[in-house]
Amino acid sequence: MNIAKIGLIGISGFGSIHLRSIEQLQGKMVDLRAIVATSYEKNKEVIDRLASRGVEYYQDYRLMLENHKDLDFVAISTPIHLHAPMAIDAMERGFNVLLEKPPAVTIQDIDAIIETKRKTKRVCSVNFQNTSGKAFRKLLEYIREGRLGRIKSIIGVGRWKRDESYYQRNAWAGKLIVDGNYVLDGTINNPLAHLLNNELIIAETSEENGGVPQKVTAELYHGHKIEGEDTACVRIITKTGIEVYFYSTLCNREEESPYIIIEAEKARAYWTFANKFKIEYFDGNTEEFDGGREDLFVNMYINMVEHLFEGKQLYCPLEVTRNFVLASNGAFESSGCIYDIPDEYLEISNENGKIYTYIKNIKEIIDEAAENRKLFSEIGVPWAKQTEEFDLIDYCCFSMFKR
Repeated sequence: MNIAKIGLIGISGFGSIHLRSIEQLQGKMVDLRAIVATSYEKNKEVIDRLASRGVEYYQDYRLMLENHKDLDFVAISTPIHLHAPMAIDAMERGFNVLLEKPPAVTIQDIDAIIETKRKTKRVCSVNFQNTSGKAFRKLLEYIREGRLGRIKSIIGVGRWKRDESYYQRNAWAGKLIVDGNYVLDGTINNPLAHLLNNELIIAETSEENGGVPQKVTAELYHGHKIEGEDTACVRIITKTGIEVYFYSTLCNREEESPYIIIEAEKARAYWTFANKFKIEYFDGNTEEFDGGREDLFVNMYINMVEHLFEGKQLYCPLEVTRNFVLASNGAFESSGCIYDIPDEYLEISNENGKIYTYIKNIKEIIDEAAENRKLFSEIGVPWAKQTEEFDLIDYCCFSMFKR
C-alpha cells in the first residue's frame, strides 16, 4: 500500500483539524514527516509530542520545504491571506498541495495559483471538505446523468450563530484587510464558503460554464461590530443563465444545518450539510439518500492520496474554485460596502458568559427571501439597502477597500 509522505504548515486553529485528520490516517495512508508553527511556546505540547516520534518541527515553512524535498504533498492551513503566496511558493519548489479554503481572496490571486499549477504541473486540491460527503458525491453523479434535467436555480441557506470571542480568536477574524493583505473574512469567504462553493459546483456539473458567475447582485451586512459581513444575500446569474442564490448569517438564534435546494426541469432536490439528500421527481417519485456519519476532513486526505497514487478524481481541484472566488469578489463589488444593521434591529444576549448578537427575525427574513428568490431589500426588510448588479465579464482584478 502506498503511504504519502506529508508536511503540515500550520498546526493551531484550523490546523489542529488537519493534524487530527492526519493522525487518524498515520501509518495507514500517510506519514507525517514535518510540521510548521511560528510559535513554539503556543504549541509546545503538540510539537513535543510529535517530535518524540520523529516529526521535525520548523518555524519557517521554507526551511521545511528545503529540507524535505521527498514529501508527496504539503498541507497548508494558515491565515487566509497567506494561502496564495504559500501555495505558489510550494508548487514552484516542486510540491503538490492540499490548500485550506478559501484558496485565495481575490481573482488575481486565484488566477496566479492556477497559472503556477499549470506551469509546474503540480497537483493542488482545495480543502472544501463538504465536497467529499457520500450524499454530495452521489448527487453530482445524478446531475451528470441528467436525472434532474436542466437546472434552473440553486438556493443555498446557511444560518449559524457566533459569539464575540469568535472575532477575537486571531488577528484577522472579521477583518477586510490585514497588514495590507486582503482577508475579506465573513460568511462568504470563511464559515459558509462551503455552501456557495457547493452551489457553484452543482451548477458547473450540470453543464459546461454553468457555474461561471456572470452577473452578481449582493447585499452585505454586519450585526457584530466587525469590518466584514456576518449576514449576506447574493444573487448570481451564471454564464448559461442558471440563477444561484446564497443566504447566510452568523446572527441566528440557533445553529441549523445549511442546505441547498435545486430547482430543475424534472425534479426538486434538497441537500444538507448533514450528508443527506432528497429528490422529489415531478413524475411523483421520491428518492432519499443518507450518507451517514463521515469525517469529511479525513475524506479530503484520502482523496488526495488516492489521486496521487491511483489517479482518482479530486473532489475539489483548484480550478473549480475559481468560480467561488469570482462570485465572492462580485458580491463585494456589488454591495460596495458592508452595511451596519441598526441597533434597534439587534438583540444582544449573554448566554453562560458568552455574548451573542442576534438579528431580529433573521430566520423568517431569510425564509421569505429564499422562498421568493429575492434579496432582502426586494422583500421590504427595513434595514436592507438596495445595491447594483455587477457585471463580471472580463473581470480580472479586485481592488476594493484599499486606499
